[in-house]
Amino acid sequence: MNILRLIRLPKSILLILTFLARNLWQARKIPVIEKGTYDDVEFIPCTKDLVPYVSKLYTQFHDGLKLGLDKRILYRLAGEKLCLVVRDKQSNEIVGYSLYYFNSRDLKEATVHGGGISLLPFYRGRGIGTALRAHALRHFARCTFIKGLSFRTDLDNKASLKSGEKLGYRVQERYFDQSMGKERAYLICDLTPYRPRDMNKKQESTFPKRKDDLN
Repeated sequence: MNILRLIRLPKSILLILTFLARNLWQARKIPVIEKGTYDDVEFIPCTKDLVPYVSKLYTQFHDGLKLGLDKRILYRLAGEKLCLVVRDKQSNEIVGYSLYYFNSRDLKEATVHGGGISLLPFYRGRGIGTALRAHALRHFARCTFIKGLSFRTDLDNKASLKSGEKLGYRVQERYFDQSMGKERAYLICDLTPYRPRDMNKKQESTFPKRKDDLN
């Protein structure tokens, strides 16, 4: 496809292609997610056959909104590196997920963005979400080119903020989201404490301390 034809493509398709190119390029340097367990669930990498289950849960958690085409394609191609799935060890039911991807900002700041952790109601409030976040931190800490993980949350979501701070996430920005009509926070967790010791000897953290504290 030549550059002129590319320019004529609809903006939505261009955005999808740009998103996929950025993420697949970064994913080539990321290892496959290792399995883990916590309580009565296990954390597993998202293989292409699990993408429909993740998509179904996403729609359920987001009031009928479908997982974007760009992310469905991404997780079919690189889900084993960028998407954690939560499975009940007894029933084998898929009960949650954690999505990760690279925004353009992440390339500048050497981070990877957490697109949200979602669990079925029965599995909430049991520490599973925090354990899932910790598993993701250890996974991405194996990548020397990634310095931290970022995520956004509502300022009134105290459980999410508390879970993040417990693991080392620090608020970098507070802002008002016009589209959502809510006060939001952008947080980053420095991956240095999660890296194997031999990796930490080769590099030092470059993240600043938190800019402001949560009240």
